[in-house]
Amino acid sequence: MRIQESKNFEIRNDISKSQVTKKKKTKSINMERTKFDFLYQMIWITPALAFLFIFSYYSIFIVFRNGFNSASRPILNFEFSFINFKNVANDASFQIALRNSLLYSVVVIPISLTFSMTTAKLLSNVLNKKLFSFLQSLFFLPYVTSAMAISMSFAFIFSPDNYGLINQILLALGFDKVDWTSKSNGIILVMIYGVWRSLPFEIIMFTATFLRIDKRYYHAAAVDGVPKWKQFWKISIPRAMPMIVYMITTGIISSFKVFPLGLFGSYEGAAQANAQTVVFYIFDKVNASSTSPSYGKGGAASIILMTIILAITIVNKFITNHLSKKYR
Repeated sequence: MRIQESKNFEIRNDISKSQVTKKKKTKSINMERTKFDFLYQMIWITPALAFLFIFSYYSIFIVFRNGFNSASRPILNFEFSFINFKNVANDASFQIALRNSLLYSVVVIPISLTFSMTTAKLLSNVLNKKLFSFLQSLFFLPYVTSAMAISMSFAFIFSPDNYGLINQILLALGFDKVDWTSKSNGIILVMIYGVWRSLPFEIIMFTATFLRIDKRYYHAAAVDGVPKWKQFWKISIPRAMPMIVYMITTGIISSFKVFPLGLFGSYEGAAQANAQTVVFYIFDKVNASSTSPSYGKGGAASIILMTIILAITIVNKFITNHLSKKYR
């Protein structure tokens, strides 16, 4: 009996040892696979990381180096200073550019939101699927068109000469032609272009937002005799509020990134019409063919622009979180 029990104990001991050995082998194999998977994944993402570091992070480093550098030879030497920021702040051209970007935000964003929400609401009520797809593609097509081509088309349409399409229409109606590149109308031309350019994306986004709203809200409101316009303000707008805040935020960011190069042949042409923007100002300072190039001013203006956009993004985060809780 004792002999049999000792044999059984030895057998169980051997089995447990073999199980432990198998677990160790399995664990080592899994660790090797994990290491191999990590190396395999790194091989795939290394080109993307290289492009990211070269064209993004290194570019950011160059911008900060130029912005805070006051050396006489900025490419070879570095002297930390805030003089470039002072020069940019005192530059009358930058002040006009910043004013135009702010004015662009105040005017273009409300107008584009009004048109896009109205169009999106009408588009979301279209029941015919083929007609809906056609209209959706029609509104979205300008968004995928080259921005430079659209700008050049606008420059031709709003040409101050008699052959400009808008001036031809005005002359045919008995009105005088308008100089769209004058100091009083240059920024208006940029804003008209901005409204038209921002509509396609906003219409698509608001259409998707309105389609996600539960139809039972509208049915209940219709039963209670609530008119359509009131349903829009009481049902559609509150439930689309997070998207509205998002569009306002992205609109403000886009306003500070407007680059009307196609509307005007050069920065000097935009400056003559008082239609320069912050990005156009930066482009002029880092462009070797510019009449007054300055990498220091370009870097300082870029940092100022980045700070403004960063502040807007932070404010948007708090507003979006608040509205998400309120209209959950």
